[in-house]
Amino acid sequence: MRMYFNEKLKNAVWAVSIAVGLIIIITPMATGLYVPGQPYLIPLSQRINNVLALGLLIALAFPALVEFNNYRWGRQVDKNIPKLLRDITETVRSGMTLPKAMEEASQRSYGPISEELERTISMFNMGASFEDSIMSLAQRLRRPTALRFCTILVEAHQTGGKLIDVLTASVSLFSSLEENKEEQHTNMKPYMMTMYMTTMIFLVISYVMLHQFLGPMYAATANASVQSSGLLTGVLDINYYTSLLFWASLIESIFAGLILGKIVDRTLPAGLRHSVILAIITLVFFNIHVG
Repeated sequence: MRMYFNEKLKNAVWAVSIAVGLIIIITPMATGLYVPGQPYLIPLSQRINNVLALGLLIALAFPALVEFNNYRWGRQVDKNIPKLLRDITETVRSGMTLPKAMEEASQRSYGPISEELERTISMFNMGASFEDSIMSLAQRLRRPTALRFCTILVEAHQTGGKLIDVLTASVSLFSSLEENKEEQHTNMKPYMMTMYMTTMIFLVISYVMLHQFLGPMYAATANASVQSSGLLTGVLDINYYTSLLFWASLIESIFAGLILGKIVDRTLPAGLRHSVILAIITLVFFNIHVG
């Protein structure tokens, strides 16, 4: 079962990752391997760029894993709530009380909910009220869907004779909501390919610019006749243009991933995994095809 990283653990991962990333980024400057200076404020060496990019990736990679883990954990909770509610309803319909139905359901597998449900039943058996036990479940599951689910269980338990009617209507409601959410998620998936293709196109354009336009233009500046004409006096070192396009591609990759997370998963942090993947693709591309 996946572990959920609470705010304290998540902040710790962010802090350590950023600290390690910053140490890697600062190391070339501290050791004198890279000293910013006019007119080139960014490194001209691809090796130095690789070190800086590695520091940035480390600062983002581990938080990306944590955020994606929490996102998947939450999605599993949302997906399993309709199943749990359906099984509870069927058990209550067979003649069991609601607490007994939940106790029986706690022996089945509902992803991340199962362990928390067992804790809830243990609290109830040890003397806690049904309402307090159920609402503690909502707090531990940390999902709006879980809060609605637990509130419905409390209200259904208090209705008495209308218990089955309330649960049946709730099953239909939660199932419809989950189906709608899955449909929206499926409809947004094509945008994932669009964002990845956008990054690939940017990399191809960078390659063409460097090898078909900027590279030959820079090589022409070594020609004596061109130098005497003064036509290309404003052309800078080709490594500067390579570094400029490298960092432009890297920044584009990171923001494309975040936007993708917002579009597909409805949350920016969930897009960090795409940012890391696209940044790695950019790093590999520039080292193999451009550098």
